[in-house]
Amino acid sequence: MTLTEKISNKVGIYARSILNVDEEKEMVIVYGAIGLLQIIWSVLWTLAISLIFRVVFEAMLFTIIVSILKKYSGGAHATSPSRCIFIGVTIAIFAGMIIKKFLFRQIFIVNLVLGIVCIFISFLIIAKLAPVDSINKPIPSDKMRKRLNNTSKNIIIFYILLMLTMIILYKISFKIYFLEAYECISLGALWQSITLTNHAIKILNKVDFILSFKNIKRR
Repeated sequence: MTLTEKISNKVGIYARSILNVDEEKEMVIVYGAIGLLQIIWSVLWTLAISLIFRVVFEAMLFTIIVSILKKYSGGAHATSPSRCIFIGVTIAIFAGMIIKKFLFRQIFIVNLVLGIVCIFISFLIIAKLAPVDSINKPIPSDKMRKRLNNTSKNIIIFYILLMLTMIILYKISFKIYFLEAYECISLGALWQSITLTNHAIKILNKVDFILSFKNIKRR
């Protein structure tokens, strides 16, 4: 059991004793605590690495968008928190560089259409597949599964409202970071929704295996 899981289980046990909740609600708390702790570690590492590549705003916002949605929608998970963070940080830096070096240089209508397409695809995938559990993070009941699906869809709707706000602010001020934020939200939602699909899970599992194999060889 990893440190993250140990802390999360202690949080669940403590919450059950203090709040007098049943076992199912305790599992919900543990599930949420694991996701929250991984968000914190992921954000800290992303901040550190993005400073080097000068994509702090883009990579951090992308990470936050992905992490919030991932907490409720699940998806592909590495077999260790460290590899999960490594893969997540790598994707965030890569996405940040694409947004900063390429996308924002396109004409406005291209960015607008791309964002709409990304968030529309995200909603369809989330509505159909979320939540996707794993061996490390099983979902114990259908009731919890339905609750997580509804929450995931609501998060996508909230992202749509955020994107609309970013576009309005950009048209008013013509500040480029509003347009970059719009792109970060749409691409972050798209990436997280893609990780729910079987093809993405298989690919990320292979990456996880390669990283774990290299780790074993070093030992």
